[in-house]
Amino acid sequence: MSHSKGRHHTSSTSSTTATNGEESSTGTMVASPTIGSPRPVFPENGSRGVSEPPGGGHSSAGHRGSVMSVVSVQHHKSGRSGGGGGGGVFSPGVRRHSKGYRDGVGTKLSIVDIRQQLSDQLKCLEIKLDTEVAVVTELQEFFRRRAEVEQEYARGLDKLVKTMITRHKTEKQEQWATMSTYACWKHLIGITRKQSQDHQTIADIYSSQMVARLAEVVDNSQRIFRKCREIGAESHEDMMKVLNELQSAMKTYHLYQNESKQAELKLRSVEDQKQKVEQQLSAKNTTSRKLKGLERQAEKKRQKYTDNKAKALKARNDYLLCIDAANSAIGKYFSDDISDLMDCMDFGYHNSVGRSMMMYLGIHEHQKSVHAKFVEYLNKCISDLDSRPDKQKFMELNNVYFMLPKKFEFQPFKGDEVCQISAQKEAREDLIQRFTAIEDRLNSLKVENDEIWKTLETTEKTLVDVIQVGDYDITKYFAEEPTPPKSPHEQAKVRADRLETESYYLEKFREYTLSCNRLARLQSKFLAIQKALGEYQSAGSASRSVEEHGFGPPIPPPKPRKRRIGHHPKVGQPKLFGGSLEEYLEATGQEIPLIIKSCIRIINLYGLHHQGVFRVSGAQVEINQFKTVFESGEDALAEVVDASDINSVAGVLKLYFRELREPLFPLHLFDALVECTREKEMAKCVGRIKDLLSGVPRAIFVVMRYLFAFLNHVTEYSDENMMDPYNLAICFGPTLLPIPPDRDQVTFQASVNEIIKIIICHQEEIFPNDGGEVYHKMILGRRDSVMVDDEETSSIPSDDEEEPEVIEATAIFDFEARSPRELSFKNGDTLILYHQMSADWWEGCFQGKEGLIPDKYISVKH
Repeated sequence: MSHSKGRHHTSSTSSTTATNGEESSTGTMVASPTIGSPRPVFPENGSRGVSEPPGGGHSSAGHRGSVMSVVSVQHHKSGRSGGGGGGGVFSPGVRRHSKGYRDGVGTKLSIVDIRQQLSDQLKCLEIKLDTEVAVVTELQEFFRRRAEVEQEYARGLDKLVKTMITRHKTEKQEQWATMSTYACWKHLIGITRKQSQDHQTIADIYSSQMVARLAEVVDNSQRIFRKCREIGAESHEDMMKVLNELQSAMKTYHLYQNESKQAELKLRSVEDQKQKVEQQLSAKNTTSRKLKGLERQAEKKRQKYTDNKAKALKARNDYLLCIDAANSAIGKYFSDDISDLMDCMDFGYHNSVGRSMMMYLGIHEHQKSVHAKFVEYLNKCISDLDSRPDKQKFMELNNVYFMLPKKFEFQPFKGDEVCQISAQKEAREDLIQRFTAIEDRLNSLKVENDEIWKTLETTEKTLVDVIQVGDYDITKYFAEEPTPPKSPHEQAKVRADRLETESYYLEKFREYTLSCNRLARLQSKFLAIQKALGEYQSAGSASRSVEEHGFGPPIPPPKPRKRRIGHHPKVGQPKLFGGSLEEYLEATGQEIPLIIKSCIRIINLYGLHHQGVFRVSGAQVEINQFKTVFESGEDALAEVVDASDINSVAGVLKLYFRELREPLFPLHLFDALVECTREKEMAKCVGRIKDLLSGVPRAIFVVMRYLFAFLNHVTEYSDENMMDPYNLAICFGPTLLPIPPDRDQVTFQASVNEIIKIIICHQEEIFPNDGGEVYHKMILGRRDSVMVDDEETSSIPSDDEEEPEVIEATAIFDFEARSPRELSFKNGDTLILYHQMSADWWEGCFQGKEGLIPDKYISVKH
């Protein structure tokens, strides 16, 4: 009776872990909020299998006891005992942190901490909304009172200014300074001091038009925020489902590992008994029923041990895949989704405030002779209205809520040292099936995601047209026969159209955000399984071709265009100094900005032997001249032919990086990069930095690789220029990786310098040459290149010159060149290799054309 109960209990609670991309092929996970967590059923040959509790005939109470033992092990490993289990969280023994995870490497991460951080994030965004609304409310109050003051002339204006300044000082709104709209408020206060003329028409505009507009801005901002907050909460719930799935997979993994160990112990016990009986009967040369029974029992235990071991292996694979998916989901959310969510929350806010300010500007342009200086100030204020700098300042001020959390790490069961996905025979077919299912799901999701983005982009343009309508012209109010105002029905129709477009846009934004996160999760699983199967094939464990299932070498990273929410390119030349590097590269089509290439070229030619380059300050006048010319789009260093201005050249390069709107290293990676410096082994430290920087936008990655290759080249002449990696790190650390304003600058400066130093020393390992423009140590000027060409044409090779060694290689995969410097070839082609450029690339020749050949795509003939 107990035997049947045990089997029924196990089969009823067994299920398998699955993600959004695998639901159709791998089943689902039913999580239980109690200690007796479910175990998965792994489908084999298209049918559901039923797993039994250890021992076959044990009761369900015995099963719960085994689960309790696993949970107690987790409590012991976390340093605590007791505590209640709950659905959706890890072991209750895991220590919680209120502000991130900064207690060192190896600390177990808690879902509770991430949930708390996400909750605090939404609260922080609510504070941001309150700040935006407070700024607009203050502008409303300003114009309402200004209408009254216009009637009371200079006396009332002076009173208004004093009231507003006193109010601001009393309330001490610290976050106002992060808003570009705050500059409007400041300039309005200063301008109002100079106002002394009363005009009834202006008063009517202030009281009827401006206040209503700003009230609409507040209403629109609050409405959009509520919708975006729901989207954010939905994204949070989606991530929490992934983390709950990770928890269930971890419990299942530990449970099956425990069952495997118990089965192994029982097998050994039976075999020991069998051995003793055989020894007792060996002298008598007879057999007994007991020996035969032990042999049958040993065979059953051996079969049960084999089954449990296979289940444990599959459970570990599921657990590792869940870890990859959880890390990818968290990374995608903190790297992109939260930024996009904030952009969506701010959508139309700055433009709407700008339109209101343009109406105010129109009033004073009508009195241009009196308000010339006022127009100049306010134009500057309006041109600075931009959500992107506001977002950057806001994230810097509240960086603790937007730092990327530590990645989840594999928590092995005691005695299990394998920390990677296994493609052994027992799990290979399951992995291949999962790989195929994920690949199909990925392809369909990508198509769906592209369609959603196209719809979102079209809707966004329509909504922008509605928001940016030029309705701030006030000339009609000064006409002899004023234009009658719009009818209420017409205004209601315009508002209804906007609300409909806005609702559709937010719905598409929700679909796009969730789709992108699902893609990131599935892509991480896809690559992890591809890597596991590829390594297994390369080890010669199977006879089928590695190309049969597509488990070949890693595909070089593509170069996708950054999809931006609420950002539209401005007309004309993009801003160089003080602008966004990524947006500048996207607008100009350059891989490396002209200012970086030109400065590095001059320093390469004339400054590598110059003592104190980058450390000695240049002439400020020359630096400003260079800055002005570069800002205009011209090369300010085209005519430089010596080292007389080398310090100014180095100075303008540092100034460019220092004035970037977003620093070269993203803010959300600061804590993770600092944490890397605590690694004792340099190889692990470099690997973690490489992993972090591989997630930055492709355009930024190429610029990083170019810059640090050049800095590494500078250090090769440190005996002459006195600029070793540490000295360069001191010069570039605060510029490339600025410390957040709320952190202790002295405490973190040493860590920042160490990070930059490590990247300079190990730039080849951190930045692989996988396409895009690269730095070359030998850079020739225009005159030098002509001289070299003449020398090559007229030179006669001597008899004693040695010809370079030529190596033949055979292509084992097809490769399509992604730049003019790379060579394209097909599987089976024979190539000629000259020498190896790096661990990943050779320089060689194919069909008479010279270029770069990837190492992983060829087999060298020895």
